[in-house]
Parts: sequence; structure tokens; C-alpha cells
Amino acid sequence: MNMKTQVILVLLLTTISTYTLAEAPEPIHQKILPGNALINTSKIYPHHIQYQKTGGLMEYQLELIKLDNRDTFELKIFFNRSENSKPDTIYFDAETLGYVGRHLDMQGYVIDVYFKEGLFSGVLDPKPHSNYKKVKYHKNYPHNAFEPAIINYFIAALPLEVGFKASLPVFDLNNGSQMFWSNVEVVAKEDITYQGNTVSAWKVKSDGIKKKTIWISDKYPFALKMKTKGSFGTWTVAD
Repeated sequence: MNMKTQVILVLLLTTISTYTLAEAPEPIHQKILPGNALINTSKIYPHHIQYQKTGGLMEYQLELIKLDNRDTFELKIFFNRSENSKPDTIYFDAETLGYVGRHLDMQGYVIDVYFKEGLFSGVLDPKPHSNYKKVKYHKNYPHNAFEPAIINYFIAALPLEVGFKASLPVFDLNNGSQMFWSNVEVVAKEDITYQGNTVSAWKVKSDGIKKKTIWISDKYPFALKMKTKGSFGTWTVAD
């Protein structure tokens, strides 16, 4: 991972942490937890896509693997991928889409966190000569949650229609593993262009770790377009 990428990711983590400390969203719609009967996990399947966004190219590789003898999705995320790039790797349960774990190797630290049997645990380990301090995560929750970095996958598995509303629990890794809620609402159905074709997509408003507008088609397990309020700009699937 090059220096420019490291700086951008550190700024992203800092911005997320500042937002959630000031405004931790509460649930305002029906709560949908991992494993809820409304979640159609068959809509999520392995794929490899790229998003064009401000500052470069995001690459998402989703694979189905075995982890602790259970079917688990492994998502590797690269930003401006190079020969020496190390991905942000996220694991979530294939049956419930609930959080399983995350591994993130930054220039100054490594994060390894897990959720198992109600316990969110792990550690942020500083690398030699860095200014970061070690952080241990060890907190019990009454139920699992989703990973906020890939909220578009969970939305894609929901029974979307205009007027559909839901509150989804997510972990805020940057604020002591606090659990908060992403409130989503389908506000319209619009035609957008994907791979040179016109595709009908649900327009979803998401108010959680950040305020987003997400366009999702019933044909694909990922968002075709995402627009984030603030400095993160618009993401579109690269052709």
C-alpha cells in the first residue's frame, strides 16, 4: 500500500470516528438483525467488481470460504491496487450476513477483530516506531451486527420496494466497537446506466455512519452507484 493510499485511509478512519462520536444514530424503523427472515442471502454471491471514485479505484473481491467449519463470505477491498497492496479483509456469515471478523494492515498498525457468541473482541496492534497506542476490544452484545463498510451488500439482500424502511445494526470499530444503527429507506426506482445498458435500480437513502444514497438493482448483489454526503463523493461501478 503506497503512502498516498495510507494517508487517504487514515483520513477516512478519522472522519468516521469523529462523525460517530458526535452523532450515534438510533433505530427509527423496524429493526432487522443478521439472520432475519426478510434477508434473502441467495441474492449475495461471489463476484469481483471495481468502483471509480474520487481519488482512484476501489476493488471488491467477494469469495465464499470455510471458516471455523461454516460457510463465510470473505471480502477483500483494495484501493488503487498495486503489486504490494494489502487488502482490507472483512468476513461475514453466509447464512445470516452477520459480522465474523476483520483484518486491516495499515502503515502504522494492524487490526484484527472478531465477533463470536455475543462477544466482540480483538486488538489494534501498533507497528514499531509508530505513534499509535494498543487498543483491545472486548465487549458483549445481545445480538450480532453488520459491517458498515459494506452496507450495500446487506441492503441488496432486503425485500426492496418503494416505501420499504429498516434499521440495521452496525459496529463502529473506530469508537470503541460501539453498536449503532443505519436507517435505510427506499425512496424511488430509477433507471441508471451500467455496462452500456439501462438498468432499473432502487434508490435507497441510508443515514448511519455516513449519509449515503445507494442505487441497487435486483439483478446484482452489489450497489451500482453510491453517493456519500461530504468529501467522499460518488462511486460508480467501473465498466
